[in-house]
Amino acid sequence: MTHLEEPSQTPDATASDPASPRPPRRAALAVGSALVLGGVALAIWAVTTTGSTAPEAQPTSAGTVSTASSPPAAGASPASAPASAPAPVASTPPSVPTDGAVISAFAVEPTVAACPDDRASTVPLTFSWTTERAERAWIGVGTTDASAQPAAEVDLDSAGFSGLVFACSDADQVFTLTVQGAAGTVSETVAITRELD
Repeated sequence: MTHLEEPSQTPDATASDPASPRPPRRAALAVGSALVLGGVALAIWAVTTTGSTAPEAQPTSAGTVSTASSPPAAGASPASAPASAPAPVASTPPSVPTDGAVISAFAVEPTVAACPDDRASTVPLTFSWTTERAERAWIGVGTTDASAQPAAEVDLDSAGFSGLVFACSDADQVFTLTVQGAAGTVSETVAITRELD
């Protein structure tokens, strides 16, 4: 004779039985949710503390593949930043083009103008300069760009230019040499002060 199952042995009754080997359904859901949230929090923490993603594959000149990591995030600690080799030192300053004009020397004699008490006179000056890779040159007074406000266009090199004088009515004056080359203009100034006799 066939026996029918008793209603007390249904799956619901077994799930609520404390002696059953399966945990209750709510506890299983709570543990699973906690594990998922913990995994998400761990992934967010890992991304924010390392500040980089997986290395990107980049081809090299030989056709092989190498990996390069991205730079550390702004808030990354120095311990998590990858070590890198120091940058090479440039042989020339980056602001001075190698094909630009250069003023090698610029000097004036005397460096102090000895003026008489009347202050209406002038003191003769002698300028000397040398340049490299320059195409044009100007000298001026009271300016920082003699090409814009020139007193005179001059030779690229001079050992005794005497075309400018110091005006004793001023306490000091600035004299500027500006040269132009393929990459633009470069200026250099000298200041002369007055000394009353």
